[in-house]
Amino acid sequence: MHPILNVVVVSFHHKRGCEVEYSHPRLTGPGEAGLPDEWHLLPSLALPDGVHNCQKDTIFFLLPSKEEPGKCVFGISCYRQIDSSELIAKPDDVTRTSVQKSVCVLSRIPLFGPLKAKLEVITQAYFEQKDFSKVDVLAQMYTNLCDIFDEHLTGEYFSNLTHHEISIQDLFIRFRHRALLLFKLFLLERKILFIAPTGLRLGETMLAIVSMFPKLLEEGLYYASIGCTNTNPTNPAENHQENGNDEIVIEEDVGVQLVRADPIKTRDPCGFPISLFTQGSSFDPYLPIQSMDSISKVHSCILGATNSLFAMKKDIFDVIIKIEEDGSLVHNHIEFVGDTALERVVSLTSADLRFAYFVLKKVEEQVKSSTAEFDGSDEWIRLQMKNYLLGLVATSRSDLQAAIPHFGVPFVNEWRRTKNHKIWMAGPHEDLASVPPGWVFLLQNYRFILLKLFAQKLQN
Repeated sequence: MHPILNVVVVSFHHKRGCEVEYSHPRLTGPGEAGLPDEWHLLPSLALPDGVHNCQKDTIFFLLPSKEEPGKCVFGISCYRQIDSSELIAKPDDVTRTSVQKSVCVLSRIPLFGPLKAKLEVITQAYFEQKDFSKVDVLAQMYTNLCDIFDEHLTGEYFSNLTHHEISIQDLFIRFRHRALLLFKLFLLERKILFIAPTGLRLGETMLAIVSMFPKLLEEGLYYASIGCTNTNPTNPAENHQENGNDEIVIEEDVGVQLVRADPIKTRDPCGFPISLFTQGSSFDPYLPIQSMDSISKVHSCILGATNSLFAMKKDIFDVIIKIEEDGSLVHNHIEFVGDTALERVVSLTSADLRFAYFVLKKVEEQVKSSTAEFDGSDEWIRLQMKNYLLGLVATSRSDLQAAIPHFGVPFVNEWRRTKNHKIWMAGPHEDLASVPPGWVFLLQNYRFILLKLFAQKLQN
């Protein structure tokens, strides 16, 4: 099946609210303008909350598939606002001073980065016509996208394509060492809210974190949306008492149950992608206010929102990450609002901090460099995070007591209770046997940093 599903225009009507205005190929569902029941939230996802308060935005979102129950499709929406007085052809029902519309592309596969630049250009061209009845440019875009992204996207090319324009460098520059804290936090299956003034800032931040987990962005989001997940918040592992001499046997039994129920059936020899977003654990880079009630129905979630009302619901979240923009400055705050012990659980160890500092220095050097060096690049960061994760799982699997403190004893103990850990441990994953337990970050890297700092101090 071809990955590109539809191009859709969503508009804001002053009486009817958000509605589908155009689709190509034409939608054939029972709803207004052919909207399928599974996509009833599409108009609310495509236009940002507080639609009148911003001139433009780009939103990444997930929707339930109408062809494969339980799976997701992936959407990207480019929103623009224009003064109605500028329109060459103004419909009779346009009575306000401005017009708000979004152009969306829906895809079977996560092409957020590759589609973003192309969609922004076409949306700008569509608005510059100043006549929204001229939709040839949108139909042509659909044809072009189908030519570019065919059904044969596989392997390394597909992996590189999905990571295109998803910047982990920017994540480390903005969050610094706390980027590693967010990485560890994702593993613990808690309820986490990202809130930012724009959907674009949300999507870029959240997808950058996801892209640090091997194969998760390209293969691990197909069951992630809150609209697709099992709404029973009970983790099968929670129905067992893990104590005494029965702990190992019960751990295996629970793992087998979870593996059997897990929708991800194909993994690489290391067990990637891990099952972070399946079986009641959701990931939505943007969620409208209409979906707030769904949060209580899932076991865990990582959500993005632009509406400040989400942040007021501190009783339903464990962590709230606030991204605030002040001109050219971006401020990032991580607030632990639920379990007070969670902040201590995910706090970075000395080894974590040394590793994060090393990565950050390489990133800063690469950004300043005039050459496209591998060290410090997004691909290089992903490799470092893969090695970190492999060292972590090998340590947890072997229970090497000398190595666990490098990752944090409370963190490892908490991670062992999660669904994704139990599924990973229950699989054969033959290549994990060759991964040594312990801290994989080499000591000479620390020495190199210390020597460099000492040399700089002498020069000053």
